[in-house]
Amino acid sequence: MGTEDLTSVLDAAGARYDLLPHAHTETAAAEAEALGLAPADVAKTLVVATPEGYVRAVLPASERIDLGKLSEIVGERKKALRLASEEELERDYPDFELGAVPPVGGARRDPVVLDSRLAERESIVFEAGSHEESVRLAPAELVRVAGAEVADICLGDR
Repeated sequence: MGTEDLTSVLDAAGARYDLLPHAHTETAAAEAEALGLAPADVAKTLVVATPEGYVRAVLPASERIDLGKLSEIVGERKKALRLASEEELERDYPDFELGAVPPVGGARRDPVVLDSRLAERESIVFEAGSHEESVRLAPAELVRVAGAEVADICLGDR
């Protein structure tokens, strides 16, 4: 469930990627461990609810999101942003397993913001819509396919 929704988008865009099967994981940090990678090498996608809809924020597994920074990018007040609830994720992202929404794919075409820390890497890994498969690709490919904006969206200074 879910992986085909992501890979079909990547295939249609001619993106080069690797599909990485792994043991079932529930967090990006556990995904990194299962793949033998550092948490900084694995991305997590957070679905953020805004008054205009959802934004998919992609940041390193080792970092925490700064909703204040994200609010400036999307042009909303910080208090207007919040992480999507499990109920919203189940309802609005039925293509993917709960907690495994990838940056692109599925029925929704949400704006994507990629943290600048990830954009600087040679490749990034993120869940492919399921808790047993991940995708590795170049950040530039994700920016191209998703039309992603690159910005600092993590807590703390760069």
